Amino acid sequence: MGLGVGDFDTDGALDILKTHFSDDTPGLYRNTGKGIFRDATYRAGLAVETRYVAWGAGIVDLDNDGLPDLFMATGMVYPEVERAIPDVPYKSPRLLYRNLGGGRFEQLLDEAGPGIAECHCSRGVAFGDFDNDGDIDILIMNMNAPPSLLRNDIRGANHWLKVLLAGKQSNRSAIGAQVIATYGGRRQAQAVLAQSSYLSANDRRLHFGLGDAKGAELEIHWPSGAVEKLGHVDGDRMVVIEEGSGVREERRFSPSREAAKYR
Repeated sequence: MGLGVGDFDTDGALDILKTHFSDDTPGLYRNTGKGIFRDATYRAGLAVETRYVAWGAGIVDLDNDGLPDLFMATGMVYPEVERAIPDVPYKSPRLLYRNLGGGRFEQLLDEAGPGIAECHCSRGVAFGDFDNDGDIDILIMNMNAPPSLLRNDIRGANHWLKVLLAGKQSNRSAIGAQVIATYGGRRQAQAVLAQSSYLSANDRRLHFGLGDAKGAELEIHWPSGAVEKLGHVDGDRMVVIEEGSGVREERRFSPSREAAKYR
C-alpha cells in the first residue's frame, strides 16, 4: 500500500514502514546498515492493530523528543462491504504509534486528539510544518471528501532543527541526498525524496526533533557522491545548506506568532 522511510531507532540507517490490507500487520523493517533489513514488526508492538486497510505512512517525529514516531492513514477499498460485514468499515481512524525508545511503540487513541480519531476513507499523506511553529503537521487526502489538515499543537521544551539542502554539483533540490544528525547520543538519518508515503510528497525541509539537545552535528551525503560534515548547528531554527559551501542561511521562526495565524 504505502511506504514510510525514516530512522525509527536512530542508528544512522534508513528503515522502512510498509502498510498492508486489513487482517494483516503493518511491516516495520529495521536496516542493519549492511544492506540487510530485519522484520521488527512484532517486537515493536505493531501487531496490536490489524482492523483497517492502511495506505499513506510516515516515520516522523511528531513530539520532537528525538525519537521518530509512526503514522498511517486508513480506509477500506469497497464501500459495499460494510453493509454485509459491519466490522469492516469503509471509513476508519488514523493510526499513530508513539516511539518509546528501544525499538518499541505504543498506539495512541484518544490521547492524540480528534484529528487522529476522526474517521475517513483516506489514501495519501504528506508531512510538513505548514504553520512554521517547529513541529510536523499532517495533510491527508480523503476519498470523495475534502482533505484533512491536522495541525500539530504539541507542547513542551523539546528542541528541533530543520535542514533545507540546495545542490550545486547535485540537482538543485538535492533529491536523493541523505542527512545524518547526531544529537544527545543519537544518530538519525533522513533522506530528501521526490515522492513519499502513497502518491504524495513531503515538505522538502528535513525536520529533526532533538529532545533535550540544543543542536546537532550534521553529516550530508550529496547525490554527487560528496560527503560534507558540519560541527555543532544550533537548533530551534531552519538552516539552508548549499553543497560545498556549508550553512548559507539561518531562519528563526516565532512559533507563537506563526501558529496564531491558524487558530
